[in-house]
Amino acid sequence: MMTSHRYTLTDLSRRLLLLVGVVAVLVVSSGCVYYNTFYNARKAFNDAEDQRKDSRTPGRGGEGQYRVAIEKSLKVIESYPNSSWYDDALYVCGVSYFRTGQFSNAERRFRELLANYPESEYTRDATLYLAQSKLELGEESDAMTIFQDIFNEKIYSRKLKAQAAMALGNYHFTEGDWDRSVNFYRAVRDSLGTDEMELEAQTSIADALFNDYKFQDALGAYLQVLGMDPGPGPKYHALYQASQCSYRMQRIDDGLAYLDRLIKDDLYFDSLGVLLLDVARGYEMDEDLLLAEATYNDITVRATKTPVIAEAYYRLGLIAQYDYDDLKKAKEYYDQSAKANRGTEAGQLALEKSSDIGKLETYTEEVELDSTATEETINRAAHTQYLLSELYWFQLNKPESAMVEMQYILDAYPESEEAPRAMIALSEMYREHRADTAAADSLVRLMLRTHPHSDEVPRALDILGLRGTAADTGYAALYIDKAENFIIDDSNPDSAIYYYRYVADRFPDSKYWLQAQFGALYVQEEYALPGDSSLYFAYQELIDSFPSTEWANLASQRLNQSVPRTRPRTPDEEVPDGEHDVLAAMEDTLPTADEFDETSGSFADVQTSLYLRPNGDTVILLDERPVLTEEPFEFPTEASNMKDDFIILYFQILLDFSGKVVDYELKVPSQWDEVNRRATLTIASMTFDAIETSRLVDLVGQPEDPSGKGHWFLYKYQVDKPEYLR
Repeated sequence: MMTSHRYTLTDLSRRLLLLVGVVAVLVVSSGCVYYNTFYNARKAFNDAEDQRKDSRTPGRGGEGQYRVAIEKSLKVIESYPNSSWYDDALYVCGVSYFRTGQFSNAERRFRELLANYPESEYTRDATLYLAQSKLELGEESDAMTIFQDIFNEKIYSRKLKAQAAMALGNYHFTEGDWDRSVNFYRAVRDSLGTDEMELEAQTSIADALFNDYKFQDALGAYLQVLGMDPGPGPKYHALYQASQCSYRMQRIDDGLAYLDRLIKDDLYFDSLGVLLLDVARGYEMDEDLLLAEATYNDITVRATKTPVIAEAYYRLGLIAQYDYDDLKKAKEYYDQSAKANRGTEAGQLALEKSSDIGKLETYTEEVELDSTATEETINRAAHTQYLLSELYWFQLNKPESAMVEMQYILDAYPESEEAPRAMIALSEMYREHRADTAAADSLVRLMLRTHPHSDEVPRALDILGLRGTAADTGYAALYIDKAENFIIDDSNPDSAIYYYRYVADRFPDSKYWLQAQFGALYVQEEYALPGDSSLYFAYQELIDSFPSTEWANLASQRLNQSVPRTRPRTPDEEVPDGEHDVLAAMEDTLPTADEFDETSGSFADVQTSLYLRPNGDTVILLDERPVLTEEPFEFPTEASNMKDDFIILYFQILLDFSGKVVDYELKVPSQWDEVNRRATLTIASMTFDAIETSRLVDLVGQPEDPSGKGHWFLYKYQVDKPEYLR
């Protein structure tokens, strides 16, 4: 039996009203939730703004509350996008991001607000914040465009226009456009800004005028700052800068008066030492050295800050050295300056000047020479004399003394190695200090007559404009150039070897002598390899005789790469005297006897030894790029004279089963120790594709290292010369 349900009109009305009531409750409850969330965000934001304004540090304070505001406002933005407080939440969130230094997030929120709510009450403020955010993000061009629009448009308030004008003024100030910056600052000062902003703008106007060397106008602007009832900071700045303007206009007494106002104000007691330094400097400018010295000495007694004391002693040293020519006293002051605080600029300069005076004492010690003096002793004495002259010229600012000492070289050591260089240097002193071109040129011509084969001849020819004339001959560099041209342009090794040997035989005192020795050996190796061990031992002699030189390093590199003996020596073959020592050094780099070709009398591959381990195992070439390099190679300045665009260094590297380099040996280095060191660091940081290296090992049956750490490979590492050096 079915039961029927009948509802009267009254019942339906009651149920409908109940349903409407439930829905209404739900809507109101939801509204309360997001309103309360925004209310908490706004409250935290307002509290943060109050704390920031009350903070003693401008622009700081309230960071904790700003972060609460961000958290609460984000809930409204993310959960209630259709709420009536959405634009409020965007503004609170954006400003809070800005105040906490999250400028990228701030910029995004302000752009969203301006795009979606152009009629919002926050639009104008958000526009200013957007410009400020872009400025903080380094988007200066976009920021200035927005600031300019705010400054020009009538819809913006005076407050926003003032902030935009200050931003524009500051931007042009940093760009050094003083006139434009002053125009914006004046707009703030004259009509837009609050009292605080007017003071800031006036100070900036004065600073801009000062930087533009308009010292009279700047002085008036600083005095105007003083008439605006500034606080201690702006007042100090205005008075101090007023003194600097006066100094630059040679109104020393006025400058001293402004400084005196600061000195007498107890508020600036901590700056007393700095102020007294400028007082003493004023006395120096007024040529009152006694008062200047007294003030500097007073600073060394009264000041408590070591940088100020160091500066005072340094300036006393300058007075002693340059005004009184008392180097001994000057050195004492310099030493006291460095002792007070050598970390300051004054302390460092004092240290250098003390060192220079110390060198002077060393150089001026008399060198007793008699008829038995060796050539080496004479050259050493002449060199010391040359250094003394340079010291007077460059460090001690005594050109006349420098010329006297340089002339002494020509009088006392006319045949020394230093004499030609001294004649050129003395000629430049005549030209620069005395403006005596005739005397300068005469000295250069005399040098060409008395030292026609000196390395200084090219420099003398350039001074006199004689390059390419009949006088352009007879010096080592000329024949080095000829040798290189015969190789590079004419492919004529015989002539190249002739000129290299010509320099080696005729110019034993030239700086090119060692280069000529190496050049002759190199050309002989490349184009006319002899049939005995002479080339090998010639390279070795150069290495032993001139270690740690560029040419010895190059010779060593040639030995390690490509200079074998003509055949391997049998075990019972007698070794000639003098060869025992070098055989041991070459043992690891010489190819084995199996590689000797009896027909040609040479080795088939002079680099075969690169593929051999000390235990006799062979290695395979790893022609793969690393998948990871933790220590990138940086090209050192020491190798900037690299002739080729790149060089190849050969390494044997041990890779573990993950592909990481765990050991290495540099088999063929470059001539530059720093290149080798940096390349080694880079190689040691590499990791290769373990799957690919395992495939290579399996392919050729590469033996495992006896240590069990992995497998050895030969790896060619290319060092490229940077484009800017090519």
